[in-house]
Amino acid sequence: MTTQPQAKEQTDAIVVGSGFGGAVTAARLAQAGYSVTVLERGRRWLPGQFPRSSNIREDWLWSQDSGLYDIRWLKTMLSLQGAGWGGGSLVYANVFARPATSTLDGRWPDELRREVLDPYFDLAGTMLDVTPVQDDPKTGNVPARTLVLEDLATRMGIRPAATRPNLAVRFDPSDAWTHNQHGVPQRGCTFTGECVLGCNRSAKNSLDFNYLAVAEQNGATAVTDSEVRHLEWDGSKWTVWAAEGSGPDKTLVSRSATRLFLAAGAVATTELLLRSRDIDGTLPNLSQALGHGFSGNGDYLALSNLRHSEPDLTTGPTITTTTVLDVWERSRPVWLQVQDGAVPEAVSTLLNHLLPLHSVRAVWRRFRPRDPKQTFAFLSMGHDAGSGRLELDRLGKARLRWVNRWQARLYRAEGRVGPAVARIIQVPVRAVATWSLLRLPVTVHPLGGVPTSSNPAKGVVGPDRQVHGYPSLYVMDGSVIPASTGVNPSATILASAERAVEGIIRETTGNSSWRAPEWARVSCRLPVPEDDAYRWMLRRRQHTAGDGIVFAETMHERGSVTARTGELRVQLEIPSLDMFRNDPEHRLSVAGTLTISGFSGPRQVTGHLSMFPEGADHLMRYDLEFIDPTGQNWTAVGSKRQHGRGPIARYRGLTKVDLMISRADGSGAPLTRTFVLHPQDVLRNGASIRGTGFTFYRRRMAFNVFARFFLSAVFRPKSGHPSQTRLRRR
Repeated sequence: MTTQPQAKEQTDAIVVGSGFGGAVTAARLAQAGYSVTVLERGRRWLPGQFPRSSNIREDWLWSQDSGLYDIRWLKTMLSLQGAGWGGGSLVYANVFARPATSTLDGRWPDELRREVLDPYFDLAGTMLDVTPVQDDPKTGNVPARTLVLEDLATRMGIRPAATRPNLAVRFDPSDAWTHNQHGVPQRGCTFTGECVLGCNRSAKNSLDFNYLAVAEQNGATAVTDSEVRHLEWDGSKWTVWAAEGSGPDKTLVSRSATRLFLAAGAVATTELLLRSRDIDGTLPNLSQALGHGFSGNGDYLALSNLRHSEPDLTTGPTITTTTVLDVWERSRPVWLQVQDGAVPEAVSTLLNHLLPLHSVRAVWRRFRPRDPKQTFAFLSMGHDAGSGRLELDRLGKARLRWVNRWQARLYRAEGRVGPAVARIIQVPVRAVATWSLLRLPVTVHPLGGVPTSSNPAKGVVGPDRQVHGYPSLYVMDGSVIPASTGVNPSATILASAERAVEGIIRETTGNSSWRAPEWARVSCRLPVPEDDAYRWMLRRRQHTAGDGIVFAETMHERGSVTARTGELRVQLEIPSLDMFRNDPEHRLSVAGTLTISGFSGPRQVTGHLSMFPEGADHLMRYDLEFIDPTGQNWTAVGSKRQHGRGPIARYRGLTKVDLMISRADGSGAPLTRTFVLHPQDVLRNGASIRGTGFTFYRRRMAFNVFARFFLSAVFRPKSGHPSQTRLRRR
């Protein structure tokens, strides 16, 4: 670094960082007529320049040669972010998702709630031209990985919770360069699955193709290879010192501006402010809340490999599906989302060169072959406690105080996804080694560190994003997001920055009606596919509280020659033991077949069974219906009754039902058939009882609760009605 610093002329605004917050800020300030300089520490990556080498020293790491990825060891967590003109958008997985309102707690102020931000989500989504995954132009179908994950959700019984999220990808079958809505040339996606490595085809709608392009078109100056080191405030203007240039020899350059906007990312922005307060002493009055409220957005990564499978799971955008899960842990629900993830072959090759024990791993692969094209990832996100605290170590670098046990419920729920999926796909799903071996979480979505509050004792910035005690200093990135979003946070950062900078421009220009010119393109609200999944999962939570039970019941018609001439074969289900407990009828859903002597073939029946209803003179009651081949509707109604006293009489009553079978319109004479349970049927039906729940523990507990209810009703009928038996909520 040279000893003689250089000074540049003063501008209206300096924006530090070109990621999601910085890009929005630069574009809108430039459109409003401000002179703007954007300082970005990374380089401007052009098509074809993103790293693909198997040598980790060739453009991969920021710490090695100012490469693409900045991996920060924060002592108790690993943080991964991109470096370059466009910030994290260069390497993110393109997902544009809005958080579920019902999962946001009291830390979220009104101005960051969905009802306020939804118009700005629409604006940001329009700027990025988002849309769900489209068909691969080579095959005419969606990526194989998409279908694998949707089939998995179907087999788990939660298909409506799986959606195809909006993606910031240019899906254009043409190979020609065409101009996007901002006048920037791009090509269409070829489904190479390398989004998180930087798109060498320019099909990724990263910020350099939209917001940053708009900023430069409106006069903003981009300064890349400019790493900010020092901030000063003299009461009238801000001076920013940055090390600039590529290679080992850098020049210290100072720039001045009337207003300063920090948007270097949650870790870097917080670190810069901490240094300014605690080491440089240039901003001594920064709030003591600085560094508090850090969140890793609940990120959790696991990997699997579909052995002996034909489709290539590396094709398509990195993420194509999102599945919403609502898992009970320690008597409370844990809300999380799981996304599929392509693992690029370049990453597999790079890791193969980096990992030790090459010969041992080669021998192991002979016995357990693994095709890298069959490897895919599960990325989970949820609501962690957001209780981390960033501070400086002795070298002036950020480190994090983070306690895993405060996130235990979330981490446990995310960890259960792997075993649940593995039972279905019949192959292991393993957490990444940093977690499984070291219990070291990894985040690709760092948030927080610069709390927002009108009270300087509780917040570093006010609701207007201006730093308390330092006028015209603003923070615009994910560091001001108050807690985990539970989804990919890029859309929330964009929308909140859009709203904030709009307010700043209106205040500073005196034009209370100023709006971004692109509002004219937002003709209607963008589709929000994740909202349908949120609503479905909320309904499911209500209808499956306390977990449930499924079991089969087979009864035979008395006097029938064979089972085929007279049989009731159904499956009974209690989706929610809590609702079952609160229902005086104690109803179960019934679906199966009814075969009746004198009728040709079995009939598909549906309906419900009331089990030990309160105040009734019967033990159980069936209310079934079916349609005959002529289209006539029929009903089958019957009760199990106790004759005599004691458990033996009750058992006999439970093994016989008289079904009255009649036309639904009342025409014709009804038929009566008696169905009985043989001892072997009792054993078989009892053995079929299964608990339903996300974990083995919850399934076992559901079984135990139901068993206590049923046995209490059979063997202790005089000690209290079974509805009074305590069905314990977990």
